[in-house]
Amino acid sequence: MEIKKINNLTKEEAVSLAYRIGFESEANRTNCAQSTFHAIMSVLGYKNPLIFKSLSAFEGGSAVTTYGNCGAFSGALAAFGFFFGRTYEQWDKGEPYIKSSILGQGLYKKFKEQYCSIICGDIHTKICGRVFRFMDEENLGINRKELEAFEEAGGHLTKCPNVVGLSCAWAVELLWDKIAGDKDISGISGFNSAK
Repeated sequence: MEIKKINNLTKEEAVSLAYRIGFESEANRTNCAQSTFHAIMSVLGYKNPLIFKSLSAFEGGSAVTTYGNCGAFSGALAAFGFFFGRTYEQWDKGEPYIKSSILGQGLYKKFKEQYCSIICGDIHTKICGRVFRFMDEENLGINRKELEAFEEAGGHLTKCPNVVGLSCAWAVELLWDKIAGDKDISGISGFNSAK
């Protein structure tokens, strides 16, 4: 029996690479939603700059409020939607199509098992011992004191990069048997599957 490969990677290699790209992206460039989407799509051989750009406001629990979904969860949902979301044609006809949501439910279960929640602030509490409120609620913008405390706690050093990495690995695992193995990522700079 032939082993399925995508981008010349086995499932185990793809899951491992997704974790690494996600971790490194969050640690070096930040934005959990974009880092997650980038890693998943890179491993599976696709790029979509419009979806990537759209995800910029989903960081830090949506609009850096920490009250909404973890960006690592949201970025993975965007990838599921890219592959298996409802099309405009289906939407125009009023046809339901929930394949991407079923994949999302699988990811939701993994987040619940690991972090007891998909909410950014809850995950902060689980991994850092407290929630960091990034939003300056009085003036809007970033609460610099909270962001500095988050960084001092290893927020972008290891804590959130690990959350992003795990989300990427779980998402690739969930998608693996659902997509064709016919893409090549050899032209994507900065990541070599041999590493």
